[in-house]
Amino acid sequence: MDNTIDRRALFRGALGVAAASLLTACGGGGGPSSGGVSNAGKQLVPWPAYVPFAGPTPDAPGDDTGVQNLYLKYPETLVQSVGDTVGDGSRVTALVVTYGPPPAPVTRNRYWQAVNKALNVDLQVTVVPDPEYGQKMTTLMASGSDLPDIIMFTNLALPHSLEFIQAQCADLSEFVGGDAVKQYPNLANIPPYAWKGMGRVNGRLYGIPLERPTPANSLFVNRTAMDEAGIPKTWTTEQYLEAMKELSTGRKWGVGWYKTLFGGLGGVTYHAGSLGAPNGWSLSNGQFATTLATPQFEEALGVMRKLVEARSAHPDGLTVSSTDMQTYFHNGTVASVQDGFGAMALTTLTKIDKRFALDLGYPYGPAATPWQGPGIFGYVTFKKAAPERIKLLLRISDYLSAPFGTKEYELANYGVEGVHFTKENGGIETLDLYQSENNNTLPFRYIGTAPSVIYLPGYPETAQAVHDWQKATLPGSVPNPGNGLRSATSVSKGAQLNQIMGDGIAAVVFGREPLSAWKDTVTQWRNAGGDQVAEELATEHAATQ
Repeated sequence: MDNTIDRRALFRGALGVAAASLLTACGGGGGPSSGGVSNAGKQLVPWPAYVPFAGPTPDAPGDDTGVQNLYLKYPETLVQSVGDTVGDGSRVTALVVTYGPPPAPVTRNRYWQAVNKALNVDLQVTVVPDPEYGQKMTTLMASGSDLPDIIMFTNLALPHSLEFIQAQCADLSEFVGGDAVKQYPNLANIPPYAWKGMGRVNGRLYGIPLERPTPANSLFVNRTAMDEAGIPKTWTTEQYLEAMKELSTGRKWGVGWYKTLFGGLGGVTYHAGSLGAPNGWSLSNGQFATTLATPQFEEALGVMRKLVEARSAHPDGLTVSSTDMQTYFHNGTVASVQDGFGAMALTTLTKIDKRFALDLGYPYGPAATPWQGPGIFGYVTFKKAAPERIKLLLRISDYLSAPFGTKEYELANYGVEGVHFTKENGGIETLDLYQSENNNTLPFRYIGTAPSVIYLPGYPETAQAVHDWQKATLPGSVPNPGNGLRSATSVSKGAQLNQIMGDGIAAVVFGREPLSAWKDTVTQWRNAGGDQVAEELATEHAATQ
């Protein structure tokens, strides 16, 4: 069997989110020389006030390290978080990304109809498949006309996106800055790290963050296969390598990766964090230093090289789509794959269908620094309009951001009781219609989303395992200090810097160059603009303190 993998494909898939997090500030955009979107020297609108929702009592509480509240049962009593009428019966258009199949039209979609009725608007949602999203957004921004009312931006760095937002989208500062956000209680419940992960533009607030928990994309593992092979939950570097090799027999492999922005080869982020590398950048005395130059990152490349040499990864991983590789994980063909927390309940557990137990892979290094995510998946912006129209759009986002334990959350996440789900045995039991009408096929969660908790209907053991994993790993996790900051060079030269980094990783991982050659790659990366990015991030950081 030919286990050769194209080196260019490694860059596209194995680097994954590492390339974005190492080189670009959250949301893309420029610095002082790119249209005035930098925050340096600007008067800063205060971050929105934080008024947390008390919520139902969890079975195990979260904490300030990022551990989420754990719920093993669904709340018996729900509260109403939105008391006033949301909409005015008007038509509202929205554009969002999707990672699932397209939804049925509103005329045949009872979930869509129910949400529209609750919002009292005719909400028309255009869903853009992930592979087409970048081009669609580039075309939309270039046209600057006939914009939808609501535009969702993912964490994908889109050149000139912040200039577009500043020119074409509503400045929300007066509506959500400081105590003003209290007019929208569910938006006030969004934690501060999400607002900061989104960042300001020219000192102002232009979006509503779509919160994600502190852990970055994580390593999903087939716990059943690992238990059968006698592989423990915690492991050393050598034990991890041996485990992946042991699971790679016949038509099965230990590692699955795919060519997508997020993930691949267990994720460079997983390996770098396992071995103690800083998350993208380190910050000391106001100065930024790249993780690429650390011995820990170089060691992570060595582990990746050993995985390839041992043929522990699926040989077709970088020629298939993320959907196909996730299917290989769901059916047991690969024993581990990187994915986001948001995929756990809605897609992964459903598609595994209890064929095996799902778990999360623990970091393997002796001094691990698991990498935290930016705290958001993206953010929503609104087309410029009269204040009353902006308030309407904010009320829509506020409704869809209602927290766990509310009636609004139940509708947005599970649909209509008796149609899409029932409540049995202390939990949510989804019905057949939910498989085609849900918040994945029609992602209202990309217009507004609740701060996440750990609740996995029908899978209390997995929920407990996730909570245990968070308690064990998050105290040592580290954020990227560049989150929410702006850098002109990371936008103008990001593709070139990514090329240098990707080619260097490919050369080392696939044995064309010795591990020692990585230092030359780092020098080339620095000279091509990496050091300039560091300087711009330092300027931004100083301005936003």
